[in-house]
Amino acid sequence: MNDIELIPLGKLRLSEANVRKNDSNLFIEELAANIEAKGLLQNLIVVPAKKRGMFDVTAGGRRLRALDYLLGTGKLPKDHPVACRVLDIDAAEQSELSLIENVIRLDMTPTDEIRAYKHFVNEGSDLDAIAKRFGRTRRFIEGRLRLADLADPIFAALEEGKITLDVAKAYATTPNHDRQMMVWNELSNSWQGNNPDSIRRMVTHSAIRSSSPMAKLASEAEYLAAGGKIERDLFTEDGGETWIDAEIAQRIAGEKLQAFAAEVAQTSGYAWVRPILETRVTYNATEDLHQVHLEPAPLTDEEQVEADKLLETISALEAESETLDEDDEVAAAEFQTRWDAASSAYDALHDKPPVIPEEMKANVGCFVIIGADGQPTVASGLYSDKPLERRKARGGEAGDGAGGAGEGGSAAPAPKPLSQKLVEELAVQRRDILAINLASNPAIALDYLIFAIADSRALYSAQALGTTLRAPSPSLYLANYPESPAHTLMADMRETLDLSWTEHRRTVDRFSAFSALDDDAKASWLAWCMAKTLEASMGIDKKAGQSGPEPIDLHDHLAALMGINVASHWRPTSANYFDRVSKQALLAHVSEVGGPTMAASFMGSKKGDLSASCEKLFAGETIVAPEVKEAALAWVPEAMRFRVLAASEPDEEAPVEHEPESDAGDLGPAEEQDAHAGETVDA
Repeated sequence: MNDIELIPLGKLRLSEANVRKNDSNLFIEELAANIEAKGLLQNLIVVPAKKRGMFDVTAGGRRLRALDYLLGTGKLPKDHPVACRVLDIDAAEQSELSLIENVIRLDMTPTDEIRAYKHFVNEGSDLDAIAKRFGRTRRFIEGRLRLADLADPIFAALEEGKITLDVAKAYATTPNHDRQMMVWNELSNSWQGNNPDSIRRMVTHSAIRSSSPMAKLASEAEYLAAGGKIERDLFTEDGGETWIDAEIAQRIAGEKLQAFAAEVAQTSGYAWVRPILETRVTYNATEDLHQVHLEPAPLTDEEQVEADKLLETISALEAESETLDEDDEVAAAEFQTRWDAASSAYDALHDKPPVIPEEMKANVGCFVIIGADGQPTVASGLYSDKPLERRKARGGEAGDGAGGAGEGGSAAPAPKPLSQKLVEELAVQRRDILAINLASNPAIALDYLIFAIADSRALYSAQALGTTLRAPSPSLYLANYPESPAHTLMADMRETLDLSWTEHRRTVDRFSAFSALDDDAKASWLAWCMAKTLEASMGIDKKAGQSGPEPIDLHDHLAALMGINVASHWRPTSANYFDRVSKQALLAHVSEVGGPTMAASFMGSKKGDLSASCEKLFAGETIVAPEVKEAALAWVPEAMRFRVLAASEPDEEAPVEHEPESDAGDLGPAEEQDAHAGETVDA
């Protein structure tokens, strides 16, 4: 039998061979409402059951559940006729047929779906009604309608498959077509053109987030009252809000910051107080200034007596802490309260404004910035607007016994310059003195190491880093950098590092600021810099006729130490993998996770359709058996996998690596400059 028959609903039951089980009850009420309104648009596939007169539904299980829901609510009778195609096949063929129906199925394209939702809206349908009818959330429908309003070239690119849905969502972060097209014209032909994060950052560059300190200072009520507009991001989990009229928020925040600066100027006694619409003092603001370090005002006699008493209290508390029972939470809390009170009182006594010498009062001032909580605050550090005195050239000033007038008023003859060879020898010996002391101070050496590979400025002469150590990024001979979530995370990770030290102009000042960071901040910089130096390598040995990077054993060993799971960082898609390999390779991949039967079901598919099906299968979006889904989500191409290295015995005849007898540090100044000519620091 292979004909369409009308079978009473009461004689249909779900077959055990139906593979769709995990999401079988999702949105059944919505599907039932659709069937009630439009009727059953697609027939079921059934086979005769062992019980006479009954039929097992092999394909169409969710439609059957929706019909049974209508039967249970009294909206359909038990003898309601249901269109079914009747097949006479065994259990194995039933499971295969059910699998094929769920796997080899081409969903509606995003642009077709967008047009469908827009059609219903234009017909006057309510968003909640549309969401319920199609089993979606209201926010999902709102997001699709936002995509419907993309600028024409971007919507056309989505429809033609030139950009992904995620890229389209990034452009739709704003409804402003001018801003969309500005970013489109700049990025569409670059390697960042398929990077949603890069696009989203550029689209919102001139806007501010509602959670930013500036937005908190301006306040949403005042921003809206001034005519500001707010956009809600429909495509991110947090659904954050974006203030698109940044100039309004900046004006409101600037006025509040200016008023606070005026109050500080009246009460502080500083020569000037400058507001900066930032969360930190920027380099540009201090470029023509120099920071002054002043001692705080001394304690009065009364304050000193109070400070001494507090020190005695703190010392007594330290002794008490050694005998404190940590398991007694009440006693521990009471002790902590006394400790905090004494410490805070002691710090408050010493938290006094600095003493500004009379000759500096006319030039010293401070900056007012936006605190992390959105409140105006005085930034740490004082600055003078008096020009710095230039360091005078050595030997260019008159002095005792050096170029000054001798007895009788005659000028002493200038000393003869040292020979070039002697200067070079002295320089090397000076280097050796510095080296032996640095080797004896691991803490300073570690700071120097991290700083040298983290400082990204190309400097010379007195501003040079003074070491041959560099950490340049490896050369990647690719026309376009491949889209990679991990690459985007690396860029984002740098923004989380402590960048305060990079704002200083002089190398010495940057190093001093870097050395003052805590160990965790330094370790984060070291890890990030080291990560940037990694060479590309493959997970398999080169095959005949196949070119590419060599495998690197140490990379695989490091991956094992860190327990890296490649599948959790990277998933194959049509764009980054499946469209670029042969159909035979795709079938082999399907067989690897689902077995020969699943691979055989794809034999008749065209390459493009097979690639699209593979993308869904390996993304876990296809309804398959749990073990198949698990294998698919864990699968990555062999070249992406990190190898498990076998333990090896030490090779007694392996050559011993020796340190070179000389290095760049042994070169003379002229030779060293030539050796590093054109060299830049790229961490």
